[in-house]
Amino acid sequence: MIMRVTLAVLLFTAVQKNPDEIVAPQPERGLGICAPFGCDVRIQQVFDNTNFPARMRLEAIDLFNNQPNSAEGFIEPASYSVYLSTTSVSSASATADFDANVGPDPLKVAAFTIADFSTSFTGTYRIPFAKWFNYIPRSNGNLLLEIRKDRTGDFGDGPIYVDGSIHAPGVTQITDEQGVQRGVAFTVGFVGRVLGPFKHAWVIPFVERPAVAMN
Repeated sequence: MIMRVTLAVLLFTAVQKNPDEIVAPQPERGLGICAPFGCDVRIQQVFDNTNFPARMRLEAIDLFNNQPNSAEGFIEPASYSVYLSTTSVSSASATADFDANVGPDPLKVAAFTIADFSTSFTGTYRIPFAKWFNYIPRSNGNLLLEIRKDRTGDFGDGPIYVDGSIHAPGVTQITDEQGVQRGVAFTVGFVGRVLGPFKHAWVIPFVERPAVAMN
């Protein structure tokens, strides 16, 4: 996990100026994860609270496409919904029961539709939230990110495989096609405003490369 002070102009601007960003897990070189833009219709990722050095107001998430993968051309057409909740479930205890993994405060934070095969990106794809989510790691437990889609074509080659890791401590991915995969996750940038004292000195200046979007 790295704490970023991000200075970029990214795909969307519906967040506060000069936001903070916590990125987890760190991506592995040459690796791509098919969820959420190439497979599955229900995807959850459990992030242990140790990934977050301080309480944070979450205003958007970033997904990344910096690792080269063959035949990447588009974000899979579908209607996407993004949810956050706190949860007592950890990366070690999450199960294939999606509903049991969800905590007491689920919030739909974003929804968008990709209508056809013309949307693609390299660099960073930002999903701004319609509603902000306040997360306090020390008292709220762990964080659950869920993305739901109304369909998937499971195209194999063609969709964008986002950056991620298959050796990620403190993170677990659960999908309708692959089940529970501990240590597997696509990389997420949690964008917003750090509100509390830092538990660690993991704050570094970082200049994010602007995204290149093709619609």
